[in-house]
Amino acid sequence: MIVVDLTLPLGPGTLVAEGDLCVTLTRVRSHDLDGFQVTAVCLGSHSGTHLDAPRHFFPEGATLDSYPADQLVRPGWVVDVRLPAGTPAARIEAGLLAERLKGVDLEPGDFLLLWTDGALLAGGAVPLLLESGAGLVGTDAPSLDDHPYPAHVLLLGAGLLLAENLANLDKLGPGRVMCAFLPLALPEADGAPVRAAAWR
Repeated sequence: MIVVDLTLPLGPGTLVAEGDLCVTLTRVRSHDLDGFQVTAVCLGSHSGTHLDAPRHFFPEGATLDSYPADQLVRPGWVVDVRLPAGTPAARIEAGLLAERLKGVDLEPGDFLLLWTDGALLAGGAVPLLLESGAGLVGTDAPSLDDHPYPAHVLLLGAGLLLAENLANLDKLGPGRVMCAFLPLALPEADGAPVRAAAWR
């Protein structure tokens, strides 16, 4: 069994959304002075590879800590929705997503991981994700969409989790996988960095 780490490393070079905290790692104890090492970590709840919970968009939405572990370790499916090379600033439209979802056999609550090479979803494609029965939708892009965030509103509003900034989906390729997406255990969290892995 080969386990593929789907997590981007966190550090000062981590790209964050405009207005979010930059990731900083500050050495506060050192071997030379203290005999041991401790690092202060400062980051936002949506830094790097992370999960979004419904609370991210909805004041009364479920927080990340309300999802039990058995919802975070699940079978899933990697779906190749990459656009043709050289396609300028295009989005993944409903027709392409529908075509690539043919043959994908998800049990309710399974993970659906979109291999996009960074492309965002067009609004018309979003209902197909809800219809898939997935409990979590992930992407290797920084976000599933942008303003006015139709994917976030529809999927988080239905109680799904979102995973963004996944890495190394190319090492898995399309098809069925097993997944473990384990976020930091932050109380009342709207989201949290996650250590994500998948294997066959």
